[in-house]
Amino acid sequence: METNGSSAPEASLDDPLEPGSRPHVRLEDLVRGAAHGPAGERAPAGLAGERAPAGPAGERAPAGPAGDGAASEPLTARLARRTVRGALYEPGPEAGYLRCTACAHRCVVSPGRAGACGIRFEQDGELRVPFGYVARHYVRSVETNTIFHVRPGARSLTFGMFGCDLRCPYCQNWKVSQALREPEGDGEPIDMSAADLVDLAVAAGCEVLASAYNEPMITAEWARAVFTEARRRGLVTALISDGNATPEALAYMRPVADVFRVDLKGWSADQYRTLGGRVEPVIAAIGEARRLGYWVEVVTLVVPGFNDKEAGLRALGAEIARVDPDIPWHLNAFYPRYKMRDRATTDPAFLVDVAGVAYARGMKYVYVSNVADSVRELSHTRCPGCYEVVVRRFNYETQEVLLSGGACPSCGTRVPGLWGPTAA
Repeated sequence: METNGSSAPEASLDDPLEPGSRPHVRLEDLVRGAAHGPAGERAPAGLAGERAPAGPAGERAPAGPAGDGAASEPLTARLARRTVRGALYEPGPEAGYLRCTACAHRCVVSPGRAGACGIRFEQDGELRVPFGYVARHYVRSVETNTIFHVRPGARSLTFGMFGCDLRCPYCQNWKVSQALREPEGDGEPIDMSAADLVDLAVAAGCEVLASAYNEPMITAEWARAVFTEARRRGLVTALISDGNATPEALAYMRPVADVFRVDLKGWSADQYRTLGGRVEPVIAAIGEARRLGYWVEVVTLVVPGFNDKEAGLRALGAEIARVDPDIPWHLNAFYPRYKMRDRATTDPAFLVDVAGVAYARGMKYVYVSNVADSVRELSHTRCPGCYEVVVRRFNYETQEVLLSGGACPSCGTRVPGLWGPTAA
C-alpha cells in the first residue's frame, strides 16, 4: 500500500507566503474559474445561495443535500453553503479585515475574499469555515495513516474535506485537496452530522477516528465537532497534518484530539516555497504539540530530486530528536503521481541508510515504509532497551503485538505510545 502525503493552495511559486501576507483570492473569482461552459463562458459569480437557518448554539447548519443545485455549479459555490462561523480568527489590521489563525499563513482576509486555502472566507463581517460534510471517508487499519504507536491493528475511520493550505506536486489525495484548483478534481460533498460520522465508525468496529486527505487544521471547527462526539463514544482521535499549524489551532484542538501526525516534507526554504509554505512553522508545531501532550509521529516522504539529500535528511532527524527522541520518524518511499510522474520511486537501500544514521544519532523509533516486503525489518517496533521486536508489521498491517501493559515483555522497558487494550 502506498501512502504519500497530501497537497496544497494556489499562489505564485515566487510568493514567499510570509505570515499575514494578504491573499489574492476573491471567492467570486474562484467560483468563476471553477466552471466554464461551452464556448468558454464562465458561471455566474457570487457565494451561491442564501444562508441556511441558524442551528444549535447559533451556528448555521449546512444548506441543501449533496446533489442540490445545477450540475454545472462550481464546487466552490457548493462548499460555500456548507459553512458556519469560524472560531479560529481575529480582527485584522484594518477595519473590515479578518486574520485567520487556522494555519501558519495567518491570512489577512479582506471583505468577500478567501484565504490561501480557498475555503475559509469573509462574509458579512465574519469568517465562514467548512462544516457538516465530508469529501471522503474510509475504514482501514490505523497504520495506513502512518501511525504505528497508536492502537496497533485497530480499525480507523479516516475522513477528509476539500481544500488545502499547501500545493504539494506529489500529493496522493490531490483530487480532494486540490479539487478547487484542478479541473480533474472530483467528488461531491457528502452531507452528514458529526454524530452520523461517528456512528459509521462505531458500527464498523473502529477504535480510531482520523481527519486526513486534506489539511485538518483549515477545517478545524468541523474536526473539533466530530472529535468531540468521537471522544464521547470512546474513540482515539488523530489529526493527519502537514504541520503548517499555529499554536492557536493546536490549543483549540487539544481538548478533543489525541494524536498529531505530521508530514515534515523538507528542510530548506526553497523546498517549502515549492509546496507553498515554510519549514519553520512545521518544526515549531511539532515541539508545541509535544508540549501540549499530543502523541506525535512524523513522516517524511523522500522524493528523488526534491528532498533526497542525505545531509538534509540527517538534519531533519536531528530536529525531531531535539524535540523528543521518542517521536517515531517514518521514512516513506515515493511513487510517481500527480505532477511528479516523471521520476523514479525511492531506492529502499537509501532509506535504510538514512534510518541507520538516525538510530546512530539517538532516535529510538525509525521506520521505512511504502516498500512492502523490501525492508520488512524496519516496519517493526523494537524495544529500545533489548532490541526485541514488540510489534510486528507487514505492509501497514499489524501481525503481532507483544507488548505487556505498554512495556517490553523481555526486559520491561516502557515503549511510548497510545497502545490501549489491543496491546495489553
